[in-house]
Amino acid sequence: MTKIYFVCGFIGSGKTTYSKQLADKYGAFRFSIDEWMIHLYGEHMEREVFDQRLATLQDLFKESAQQLFTLGVPVIFDFGFWRKVDRENFTNWAEKLGVESEVHYLDVPFDTCKQRAVARNSELHGKSYEMTPEMLELFWSWFEIPAPNEDVVRVQRDGQLK
Repeated sequence: MTKIYFVCGFIGSGKTTYSKQLADKYGAFRFSIDEWMIHLYGEHMEREVFDQRLATLQDLFKESAQQLFTLGVPVIFDFGFWRKVDRENFTNWAEKLGVESEVHYLDVPFDTCKQRAVARNSELHGKSYEMTPEMLELFWSWFEIPAPNEDVVRVQRDGQLK
């Protein structure tokens, strides 16, 4: 049975590295929201514009994922899934399609994420956004850590695939 993996975590938690490991392990197709957003729209933009573009890409990724499911190809959404409502919406969407899904949460402390994100600024290569400590503080205030009763796979703090 085809499966979809939703990779949840904050900036610098290792989502993309982990997603690539999942893709290799399961022969899955990976959709990375940051890579597409940066390639299509460039660096930072107003929050409202970002949200509109994000919604457009998510819809396109869902359509593409459905085609991959018909081919029996597993899919990984490397989106971050910062809000509980987003995690629920996507898992409900998968359930309606009859596709098994898992949310993998990279449980990495904020200070570690912040250090990694700032260090990554020197080697972005058009695949990640440049982050300042102030931006990270703001974005952290928006991040909703999965509650203990949420059905998520909690991943080792170093982000390595078990």
